[in-house]
Amino acid sequence: MSKDKSGLGDFEFAGKVKTQTFKQFQLERLIKDGTVIPASKLAEAKDLELQRTRDFEASIEDEERHRRTASIAPEGKLKNLPLTRERFED
Repeated sequence: MSKDKSGLGDFEFAGKVKTQTFKQFQLERLIKDGTVIPASKLAEAKDLELQRTRDFEASIEDEERHRRTASIAPEGKLKNLPLTRERFED
């Protein structure tokens, strides 16, 4: 029997074979159905949401502090800026 592929003309590639345990398969199926959410996923989502809330509140405080302390540039200074360009060197 030769090892050429001429005799395999009627076969088709079906995809990769998944290797997972039965418990992983059941958990994946339940998550897809939306009936059960694992506690670890809930804890991750809660931590992520709390972190996003903290980051948002910190950005609000930073913006308020910036508005109080930032000085406005004189109007003429922004309009009359000299436009220069530096030479690009390889």
